[in-house]
Formats: sequence, C-alpha cells, structure tokens
Amino acid sequence: MATGVKYFSDKNNTTALIKYGTFMMVLSVFIAALLNFSPTDFNELFSVRYVATIGVVLLCANIGYYAFLVILAYCFYRPHSTLSDQELPSCTVIIPAYNEGKAVLNALDSVLASDYPANKLEILAIDDGSEDDTWSWIMLAASRSGGRITPIRLNANSGKRHALYIGIKQSKAEVIVTVDSDSVISPETLRNLNSPFCDAKIAGVAGNIRALNLEDGLLPRMMDVNFVFGFEIMRSAQSVLGSVFCTPGALSSYRREKLLPFIDEWVNQTFLGEKAHIAEDRALTTFLLADRQHVVFQRNAVAHTILPSDYQQTCKMLLRWGRGDVRETCSMYRFAFSRFSGFQLGIQLNLLVHTMWIFMPLLMFPVAVGMALIAPMAFAQVTIIGLMGWSTVPAFVYCMRRGGSEALFAYTFAVYKLFFLFWVAPYCLISIRNSKWMTRGKKQSTRRRRQVIARRKLPSINRPAA
Repeated sequence: MATGVKYFSDKNNTTALIKYGTFMMVLSVFIAALLNFSPTDFNELFSVRYVATIGVVLLCANIGYYAFLVILAYCFYRPHSTLSDQELPSCTVIIPAYNEGKAVLNALDSVLASDYPANKLEILAIDDGSEDDTWSWIMLAASRSGGRITPIRLNANSGKRHALYIGIKQSKAEVIVTVDSDSVISPETLRNLNSPFCDAKIAGVAGNIRALNLEDGLLPRMMDVNFVFGFEIMRSAQSVLGSVFCTPGALSSYRREKLLPFIDEWVNQTFLGEKAHIAEDRALTTFLLADRQHVVFQRNAVAHTILPSDYQQTCKMLLRWGRGDVRETCSMYRFAFSRFSGFQLGIQLNLLVHTMWIFMPLLMFPVAVGMALIAPMAFAQVTIIGLMGWSTVPAFVYCMRRGGSEALFAYTFAVYKLFFLFWVAPYCLISIRNSKWMTRGKKQSTRRRRQVIARRKLPSINRPAA
C-alpha cells in the first residue's frame, strides 16, 4: 500500500510540475515574442506572395470557422429537456467486448444503475470471441442483474461492427444505445441521451465523452481538455444545425427503425476494396445524414472512458480515428452537394472545413519549409505564437466549462503534438487502406487495462445493481 501511495504521489508531483511549467513557458513565449518582435523579419517572411496568400487564407478560414462554432455553441445550443418515464422510448443498450477483462463488469454495472424505467431497458452484453476472462465477468454481471442483462457469446472475433450488428438485429426496442466496454456512465445518462427522440426528425444522438483514467498520467489529462472543446463546442455547434458528424461509440443512441434500411450495407462496408473494421460509429452517422436524418449532441449525457496513457497506444488510437475520419469525409461527398437546403448547408460547410483540415498538413509542409528558409526568426515566432494562440481556444473553453488549472494542458498537448504527433495526420492519408483496430487483442494491452481497473475504484463498482 505504501508503495502504491508513493507511486501516485510521485506521478502527481510530476504532472503538477509539467502543468505549471507549461504556464511559465506560455508566459515566457508571449513576453519574448513581444520583446523581440521585428517588422523587418516579417517583411522578409511575406516577401514571397504565394506564401503570404496561402497562410492568410488558411488563417482567416480557421478563425472564421472557429468564431462560427463558438457563436452557435454558446448562443444557440441547448440540451433537449429531460423526458418523464412515460415519454421515454424503449431502449436496448449494446455493450460489445473483446479481451476487456473486468472493465466490462464496471460498464455493465453502471448501465444497471441507470435512472431509466426497468420495463423499457434491455442490456445486451456481447463477448466478441475474447481470449481472456471477459466472458466470466459478463456472466457475473448477468447473474446479479435479475434477468436484465442478456449475455451473448460469439465463437470467434469478428470485430466491433459485427458485434453491434448482432445486437441491433436482436433488439426489438425503439432506440439502440451503444456503450463501450471500457466506459462507465452516470445514472442520469441514458435518460438524458434518449430525451431528444421526442423530436421525430432526430435519428441519432451523440453523448458527451470524458476521460476516466485521469490519474494514469499526462496523456489522458491532456486529451480530456481537448475532449471538452471537441464535444462541447464542435458537436454543440453541429447539433444546432442537426448534423453532428460523429456519434461516438463510447456513448450514442439511434432510432432503430432508421438504422434497419442500411444496416446490412453498413456491416459489409468496404473501403478501396478492403473490409471496413474501423470508424463504425462515424459510418453509422454518415448513413443517417445521407438519409437526411438529423443527428444531435446531448451535452448532459456523459460517459467516462479509458484513454491510452502511453505514447504507442495513443498513436494507434489517433491513427485509427484519423483514417476513419478521412474515409467518412470522402464518403460524405456522395450526397453532401446533391441538394441545397438549410440542413444540407450545415453539412456542406462542416465538410469543406474538415476536408481542409485533412489535407492541410500536406499543403502546409512545403509552405512551412519555404517560410523557414526565407525568414527563420520570423517563422519561429509565428509558429510559436500561433501554436499558443490556437491552444488558448480549448484552454478557454475548458476553463469556462470545468474551471481549474487543468486548462493549461491544452498548451502542453499542443507542444506534444508538434514534436511527437506531427506525423500522424500525413501518415493517415498514405495508409488509408489500413483497417486494423490496433489497440485491441494484444496481451500486453489487456494486462495494462487490467492494471488500470485494479488500482482504481470506479463510480459504478460500489453502486448496487438494480
């Protein structure tokens, strides 16, 4: 026990040192930039017209888009009002699991503890051919659930998409909810998540995702700050337009009758001749938007999920997300500009900006090299000030939403991305056919996840199953 306490104490001290070191770095950068500002350097920097033109256009486009998002999110977005027991739809929660160990028990217990009418809630726990003790934890949860959990064991691992397909086909409920097996939800989450379905136009609802394992190191804490911006600004703004681009697999809900027409095409989806195993959540959303169904975000429906805490697993996760983003962004061009309406306009605007973000790394590389050669000092100042400036946006949002000095990790993550993750986005483009999940199935990953669960008391563990 003493060793464990010392472990966490050392880690917390290191994290605090990095956090406040980041603050001093940001302050020093702005002071140094102001003291060393030289108009002559910038005249040299912008002496080449094409460099200046590209840089200014991209900068203005991003500033305008972010301003648009912030206005929509803060001025127009509101979560849907919570429904009563009588108004709530019947619901099937599907939790697919592969080599998840005890984490799946925590996920199932948290769903059982939900403030949702028992007669309207069904839970399907699907073991996707696990090679560890995942099935025994599922059976334990089912045995104490009073028949509310239906365990399903697949003979071989066929992927998360196929496991969800099995659950959707078996369900008879009005609404399908997906929860990842390494996530836990709050008691009010399901009620809040399904409340938007009182609007007949809405076919999909994205939940709000936060990091569960904040004490496992710096990476989960940095990612959590950026999650707040990604969900509570970007998805809030997209929700106002009825066109959220991605319903996260960790927590989302769908009107089942709207899934059935394309669910067979979805489960057999391919990309450039390869079977699609990744981006199953983004693909579901794409199919709904193509059918002109509205997809919204429910900020008060929260799930906490385990994020990678080491560099290798973080890279694999970001690569999977990045490849899926590229694939589905390309797929959306099949229908995005086929008609023009207020609903389609929101899709078109977000799609064009997402496309710019995808290809910007390749476009900016030669531009950055040219700028660095023309005026290295000015280029360094612009890069550093720009990096800190853009990081201020998620930092400000986090501070407004959550408060506290954790907002400083937005700057830490920006520097981390610049030096250690700069290659991820370009590599996603050149390896786009790779459909491997990468963060599942390896024994060392399973052991690591067990260690994460073992040394933490999750909120759902101590809560009795309903």
